[in-house]
Amino acid sequence: MFRRKNKILAGMLSMLLSILLLNGCGSTSAEIPTNSSADNQSSSGESVLRYAVESSPKGLFSPLLSNTTYDNNVNSLVYSPLILLDENNDFKPGLADKYEFSGDNLTVTFNLRKDVKWHDGEDFTADDVAFTFTSMADQKYTGSRFNEISKIVGAQDYHDGKADSISGIKVIDKYTISFTYSKVYAPALSNFSQRGIISKHIWSKVNVADWDKQSDLLNKPVGTGPYKLIDFKPDQYVELAKNDIYFGGAPKIDKFIFKVANTETELSELAKGDLDIVELSSTKEEDLKMLKDAGIKIEEKPSANYQFMTMNSNRDFFKDKRVRQAITYAINRKGIVDSLLGEHGQVINAPISLAGWAYPKSGLNTYDYNADKAKELLKEAGWIENNGVLEKDGKKFEVDLMVPTGNKVREQSAPIIQQNLKDVGIIVNISTMDVASAMAKTKGQGDYDMGLLGFTLEVDPGDADRYWSSSIANNSQFNFSNFINAKSDEFIEKAATTIDRNERKEVYAKWGQLLNDEAPYVFLYSQNAIRAHNPKLQGYKYSAYSVFPDIQNWTISK
Repeated sequence: MFRRKNKILAGMLSMLLSILLLNGCGSTSAEIPTNSSADNQSSSGESVLRYAVESSPKGLFSPLLSNTTYDNNVNSLVYSPLILLDENNDFKPGLADKYEFSGDNLTVTFNLRKDVKWHDGEDFTADDVAFTFTSMADQKYTGSRFNEISKIVGAQDYHDGKADSISGIKVIDKYTISFTYSKVYAPALSNFSQRGIISKHIWSKVNVADWDKQSDLLNKPVGTGPYKLIDFKPDQYVELAKNDIYFGGAPKIDKFIFKVANTETELSELAKGDLDIVELSSTKEEDLKMLKDAGIKIEEKPSANYQFMTMNSNRDFFKDKRVRQAITYAINRKGIVDSLLGEHGQVINAPISLAGWAYPKSGLNTYDYNADKAKELLKEAGWIENNGVLEKDGKKFEVDLMVPTGNKVREQSAPIIQQNLKDVGIIVNISTMDVASAMAKTKGQGDYDMGLLGFTLEVDPGDADRYWSSSIANNSQFNFSNFINAKSDEFIEKAATTIDRNERKEVYAKWGQLLNDEAPYVFLYSQNAIRAHNPKLQGYKYSAYSVFPDIQNWTISK
């Protein structure tokens, strides 16, 4: 039993899988590990499960460095966090079998399992945990996770080079560690559920500044998770083998393969038995019927993801809020949902999960499609139509729209958006690219005008500062629009340091209303999570916040 001494904090749930960038796929030229579609076995008799992905991982197989869903999914099988989430989004034991909060809710102490081994056979200890979270505050750390531990006492001083260690992280003994926060921090447990632990005996030998350059270590990661990575062919596949010494029990499926699939053929591959799980981006009824007729199991659940169009506030076009609002009015978001998703998605108006408790029930401008309203706002902002194209101070309103490839709905929405904006006098040039190129363009001040991107959100948006804090504008991967707003920062801080759920809900409602009004993004839609899988796969389950819960218990019959 996972004993929780502080039930209020333990119930506060936030799960960030990672940034959701649904991208295109590459061609396959090398031989991909396969199994007979008749018996789901490899040539050596091992059971194999093949999971389709729309784009290749980048190869950042470290939970401290990864920044795409595809790398994150691999990492979730290779590494383990202190706390796990089950399919109901409840906490359960991970590397820690117990935790306890102090009476003032400022310190959380974890008792670690004593039976955990790294994939290389070394003991897992509290030193690994301390090393992981301390590294996230290192000045030379190139990842984007510092916000998760920045509220721990001494973390900022260590980050700024004013201290040699983080005073709020204490290794009590080999299997006990505590974290002390400077003030109550509601998302604390959720953060611990998000972050896999890395091995001190391996990564302490490498300068933190060079971690992302260690291709050998990254491509052969050593974790404590249910699977071990044994082969990675970019743009083709990631092959994993079961970890026989996994603390949760050895997986029943011998091999797990993430296969970069062709989005045009993945459904037929699934129907034929050449794939076992596909995350459906297509919601065409004929596709769903074809799969059902082939005996494929289809499950649909609410999703925590949402798609948006970011507008780079460093571009003069988007500095005026009226322009951003006008663009939101000009895009027929409901039309996009109706034509591309049907009943499998809905329009979203704030960056808070529709599946969670914090989404505002009222007070949001729905920005119903209104080209006339858009033109009115653009005129107020000084943009004058000239032969169907808006101009201001002799400059045409012409911008590029960055579109990462691979996700059908996203790609199909781009020309709709292009036409909608053309109708109000804005010229949009679509620029498609792979995920690596798109991510590179969002760094720093941003080398782009507008971009179609997506996130997987938390039920508890306690980590909103990671995406919206003014302090990370122009120097963070994830504040795409480089949004700076002191009132937003105030709401984020207040909500994260408040215990009472109802009070937090009120704060998040005000925060959502603020961003809805400021319109740093055009909040587009949230698509339901639809999974289609081989009927021979038993025990399979997932949720919006846990992709592979209890994977060690999944089986695939012959």
